[in-house]
Amino acid sequence: MSPVTAVKSGFIEAFNFSGRARRPEYWWFFAFVFVGATVIGALETAVLGQSGLVLRFFQILIFVPFLTVGWRRLQDTGRPGWYLLIPVAVTVLTWVVIGSAPAQIAPEGASVVAPPPGQGLGGDLSPALIGLFMLAQVIAGAVIVWWMIKPSQRGPNRYGPEPRVR
Repeated sequence: MSPVTAVKSGFIEAFNFSGRARRPEYWWFFAFVFVGATVIGALETAVLGQSGLVLRFFQILIFVPFLTVGWRRLQDTGRPGWYLLIPVAVTVLTWVVIGSAPAQIAPEGASVVAPPPGQGLGGDLSPALIGLFMLAQVIAGAVIVWWMIKPSQRGPNRYGPEPRVR
């Protein structure tokens, strides 16, 4: 699958969580997202002194297509697509326990009533516990990447027939 075909497919199949996506489709779409965000962020920083509105618009525009192509990619390896949400759940849990999410995601200059980092639901947390949460995030992300680079499951699986090689 060519890069252009993969990007087109990502947008055409933007709301399709069923079926399977082969490695080239996922990784070419991933490259498009990575390069696009990098270029937009660099241009915005060069022109405006900081990245902001255009980069956020791009991120919103590609969020669902990127989620669905990843979802279908996991299904192509024989795993449920919702496994893609595990790193997100670990990150949210980390934010809740450590208590720094509101300050990190609030717009610049916004007033946020949040406990200082390290004083979330657990109160004062030891650096070892914070490190453990950070390690869990890294491991969850690494497992997803590992699954994404695995070959397709041969033949049909419970998510559909094996996509044809083009």
